[in-house]
Amino acid sequence: MDYDFVETMGIQMLEGRDFSREFMSDTTDGVIINETMARRFNWEEPLGKKIGIRGPENPPARVVGVMKDFYQKGLYNPIETFMLVLRPNGYFANIRIDGKNQQEMLEQIRQVWQEMYPDRPFEYSFLADNFDEQFRADEKRAQIFTLFSLLIILIASIGLFGLASFTVEQRTREIGIRKVMGASSSVIVRLIGKEFLWLILISMAIGFPVAWYFMDRWLENYAYPADLSPWIFAGTACLAMVVTVLTVGNSTLRAARTNPANVLRME
Repeated sequence: MDYDFVETMGIQMLEGRDFSREFMSDTTDGVIINETMARRFNWEEPLGKKIGIRGPENPPARVVGVMKDFYQKGLYNPIETFMLVLRPNGYFANIRIDGKNQQEMLEQIRQVWQEMYPDRPFEYSFLADNFDEQFRADEKRAQIFTLFSLLIILIASIGLFGLASFTVEQRTREIGIRKVMGASSSVIVRLIGKEFLWLILISMAIGFPVAWYFMDRWLENYAYPADLSPWIFAGTACLAMVVTVLTVGNSTLRAARTNPANVLRME
């Protein structure tokens, strides 16, 4: 890496300075460390501290700056101690290009490369693609979970609709008698729907703690896991209630609006 690496990569400096051509000593003993390394050595004032990086036979390096921590190996791994050492004559070049004219810029870079190294192939990769590769497995897993969640909701809705229809059919005579006795459709819907809502509440009381446990265990795989929000489960509960009301209410309301005389005549 050279003098423009920090600026090109958008690394934030917290203390000290970046490498500079005005300080020739940077090429021999200057290093920039991250926050984690400063904390690891318990350095409250890390600037000017010495670090041995080239073996005991060589003089130690000197800290000229402290950069803000950033993830180096994805979110599954904690931020490690990290330092930048000036090596202007490296074998890789990091180039920031305009996202609107990528193809034009790449073609210009390709031409310059071929002029300088006509016998070597031009190979490149985007830093964003390298980061995306780290999280691609999580994205695929999230897509699979989303698909299966939708299928589970669909199957549960179909099963709930079938159970509601069966329950209403078994209680057709009761519904007819209640209608004759003056019960309104809303009263009948609440009477039958209440039983299903209790079933949903019991299932959530069992399922939510289990889901919380496994989700918390999964998040522990990350070095810096996010906290589980109770609003996720609150939203799930509201969705379950809405699906129950729409599914059960449709079957119950249709039976409650049936003429009780026809129902009792069939009985």
